Amino acid sequence: MTQPSNIRQLLTDAKLGLLPYLDQRLQEIANSWKQPDTLQLQPYDLNFGECNTSAANEPRPVISQSIAVKFFIIGSISEKLELFLLASELQNDVDAAIFEWSNREWYQFEKPLKRPVTQITGGLDYEVLENPSNTCQITLYREFDLIYAVSF
Repeated sequence: MTQPSNIRQLLTDAKLGLLPYLDQRLQEIANSWKQPDTLQLQPYDLNFGECNTSAANEPRPVISQSIAVKFFIIGSISEKLELFLLASELQNDVDAAIFEWSNREWYQFEKPLKRPVTQITGGLDYEVLENPSNTCQITLYREFDLIYAVSF
């Protein structure tokens, strides 16, 4: 491979990629939490979902790649309400960051992103952890599609 693919550019490019932008925003969010050390934002997980390629009404084929990002907040069971409130704030901040990034990326002159992100879905799960005891984890799921041109 002599040139990075469009999906690789969209996700990992140091200046314009989603993941570096998201890392920066998550650092800002975690620093703004003024919470006790018992609440922690863990590293996120990235999953690729359904991928479709189509060429209808396009000069070049277009790929629609589903991306799912999972965020983990760990804290004490006694702080369950605070965890849910933080998860709600995190959801709003993450969604805003994804929309901001996609709009910025879409307006670039040589843009691999064919359309900005227009919808983010997901939810959250609550789980009591066995180790260490008296802790729980909230997992926040955010899913969206990246639509980009096929690389030749």
